[in-house]
Amino acid sequence: MKQVHEVRIYESDRGRGRSSDVGFDYILLTIVLTISALGLIFLNSAQYDKYADHGVRAMIIQVAGIVIGVALALLLNFVDYGYLRNLSFPFYIINVALMLAVFIPGLGSSSGGSRSWIDLKFVTYQPAELMKPAFIIVAAKYIERIREEEITTEDFVVLLISFLIPLALMFLQMDLGMVMTLCVIFIVMLFVGKIKFKFRHIAVLAGVALVGVAFVWKFYLNSTRRARIMAFFQPEKYPEYSLQQTRSITAIGSGKLFGQGIGEGSMNTSNKILVKLSDMIFSVIGEEGGFLWCLIFVGLFAALLIKMISISSKARDIFGQCIAAGIFAMFAAYIFENLGMNVGILPITGLPLPFVSQGGSAMVTNFISIGLLLSISKRRKKGVFV
Repeated sequence: MKQVHEVRIYESDRGRGRSSDVGFDYILLTIVLTISALGLIFLNSAQYDKYADHGVRAMIIQVAGIVIGVALALLLNFVDYGYLRNLSFPFYIINVALMLAVFIPGLGSSSGGSRSWIDLKFVTYQPAELMKPAFIIVAAKYIERIREEEITTEDFVVLLISFLIPLALMFLQMDLGMVMTLCVIFIVMLFVGKIKFKFRHIAVLAGVALVGVAFVWKFYLNSTRRARIMAFFQPEKYPEYSLQQTRSITAIGSGKLFGQGIGEGSMNTSNKILVKLSDMIFSVIGEEGGFLWCLIFVGLFAALLIKMISISSKARDIFGQCIAAGIFAMFAAYIFENLGMNVGILPITGLPLPFVSQGGSAMVTNFISIGLLLSISKRRKKGVFV
């Protein structure tokens, strides 16, 4: 076993030799900063009539999240992501502890039916946000080990448990959107890692999935949550639960080609767009910026996702490929679900729009993920055009 371990270190070191540092990824950072800057414009408009101070305090928190996030991203850029192999489990355990802390009376707080936040008095923090990159790093470590060696039951069990623990905590916090996102991340990472499971492992995964779906529908979803899902398929039968999506679609349609103008949206200024600061921020963009600004945002998000795929494909090792793929899956799930529920083609799950929706902890986490990508991109394989 000692000999196999030495081979693994040797292969990783040899990969570093091929890659070296190929420079800072200005394109990636420019895309996310552009989205963040444009997002501030529409978020400020959405907040203006929502708070007594016209959203000044909320904007300060949002800008602070961007500043702190960018600083952390730049710091991570200078750190070789390979060192995260040894830090993955401590980082993971800390985030599990923070997720458990939301259940402590007086410390955890609820919003929208989910108990997912820690009340820090001056700001709230959602531990599940940072749990996603923590899980991605741990999963990448074990996927790499499985690829370099034959899969063992021990590795399979650790990988599965590392997935099920945060999944269970997200279930307990009643955050279905996070649950769906984590599942997408896990599936994409297994696909990119090209894991060849043994039949018994596939049977266990299939069994867990089937039991999970049955459990969710029977015990996890109460009558209200079931009605919200059914409202997507039969909005006329559940008008009280389809109102949020109906108004979002109306707002986007009323923006037409060029929009009603920043701060001039009739449904935005009258607060008729429900949950417009997070879930439905894209409807504010559609109403006030019109189809043109919607297209600009979609184009920027598409460029971001394509860039993430490129970074994953050029990573120097399996560990980097899987981390980048997991981050891509996380952002893709958020972007597709948020845009889809705003235009009425997907049910509402409460996922915010990255770099645009209100949320300081989400903003910092998003930039930490970007920092990991910067580190992977900086140490990617050398090719003809790099």
